[in-house]
Formats: sequence, C-alpha cells, structure tokens
Amino acid sequence: MADISGSFINHYEAEVHVAYQQGGSRLRNTVRVKGDVTGASTKFTRIGKGVATQKTRNGNISPMNVDHSQVQAVFSDWYGPDYVDKLDEYKINHDERRALTEAGAYAIGRKIDEVIIAAALKDIPSGNVIGAGSAVMTLDDCLEAFALLNEAQVPDDGNRFAVVGPRQWNTLLRIDQFARASYVGENDYVWLRGVEAKRWLGTTWMMHTGLTATGSGATRATKCLMYHKSAIGLGENGRGITSEINYVPEKAAFLCNNMISAGAVAIDPQGIVCLHVKDK
Repeated sequence: MADISGSFINHYEAEVHVAYQQGGSRLRNTVRVKGDVTGASTKFTRIGKGVATQKTRNGNISPMNVDHSQVQAVFSDWYGPDYVDKLDEYKINHDERRALTEAGAYAIGRKIDEVIIAAALKDIPSGNVIGAGSAVMTLDDCLEAFALLNEAQVPDDGNRFAVVGPRQWNTLLRIDQFARASYVGENDYVWLRGVEAKRWLGTTWMMHTGLTATGSGATRATKCLMYHKSAIGLGENGRGITSEINYVPEKAAFLCNNMISAGAVAIDPQGIVCLHVKDK
C-alpha cells in the first residue's frame, strides 16, 4: 500500500458512502432499515391491530391481546470490485476516482433495490395484485391501489411510495390529474431531488428502471409497486456498504472493492400493492 497515497484511500471510502446513500439505491430510504446487524439474518417484528373496549366502573379492563409475529430477512453477500493498474496511479485524477466510486456504489445500490423489489413481491396477497400485465396503467389502476391501502388501514402519513417503470411514468404523464401542478406537489425528500419523482394522492411516486418485468416485445409488462415504508424491511451487516483497496501482485494492480451483506423481507404484505401493467 506504500505506492498509493493515504488520501486516495480515504477519499475513495468517503465518496462510496456518499454515493450509496444519495444515489446508489433509490429504494433503500423508502423502507424500514435495520443497520449494524451481527449475524446472517435479522428479524422484524409485526404488531397486529388492537381494539379498544369499555369497562364498568371499578371493573377490570380487557387486554387487547395484540398479536406479535416476526419475519426474517436472510442476508446475502454482494460485491462491486474493479481493478486499477499500478501505473495508472500516476494518471488518476479526481474525476477518475469519482467514476470508480460511482460505478462500485451504484452497482451495490442497484443490487439492494433488486433485493427490496424481490422481497416486496414474494408474499404479496393475490387480492393486492392489480392487472395481469395485459393492459397499460390507467388512472383507475392508481386509484384502486390507493383504495386497497386505505381499506387495509395502511397509515396515510406521508410514508407511502409508488415505484413505476419508465413506460408507466410516461403513461402517468398523460393522465391530467398526475401531470398538472394543481393536483401534485414536489417530493419532500432530499435524496430524490433531481430525479423523476412527484407527490400525488399523498404518495411519493418515482420512476425506477429495475422493476420486475414479464414477457417480451409487444407483451412486455412491468410489476409496479405501491407500499408503506414500514411494510418492507431491509437489514444490513455492520455499517452497510464497505470499501477497501488492496494491492494484488499477480495483477500489478489495486483491487478497489465495494461490498455489502444485506437482506430484505415483507413485514406486512397487506401494506404492499402490485400493479402488473403493460409497457406499451
């Protein structure tokens, strides 16, 4: 490590963390995150709904006996490495370091989004699936998803999110209620500034390119999602994304590696709705 400056290593690690938090993953901040976990998995607790009761004067109260259950997120390990030739250290400038950090951090971020999406779709109730991928998204589809969350008494507290594909985003822009400023507002989240995101129906809508697709060509469809933040959990080992730079003599190069061990799980499937709609 004597041939590479300490400032480069420190700068690299710092930029990886900034890129991961702000740009690498679009969905990490839209779910419940449990960090610094020790172990190969973590559990999230779900507390059921309670019902208030009355009591007679001087009588005993009746416990709600709220149901407590747990769901488990099993961790998997992911890596985003790249090599820097030893002689390239004389050519690396600030822009090159930024390119390396963004490439590694974004790769990890995309994988985290993939893990979250897979967990959201895994145990979703059939009644919470709108469409069969045979028709494009409509205003009625959006309102039905909104109604399903309301009927399940999912909190309307500003922590609802909707994630759609690029084609669905274009479709939404053709819907007057979504496109006009009088119906929508700017998103409230700093980490979504500069990206395609709007606030509509009390929900933050965003465009995402990594959603699950079915079919191909004219029959290609996308499984879009609407959910509450507390309905999906993400667990991470240690301090989340980790970066390191090691010299590999056999390659006469430095291995710049970004890695994470993480897993996601649907905490409350009733708080998740899937809109299975055609791309065209």
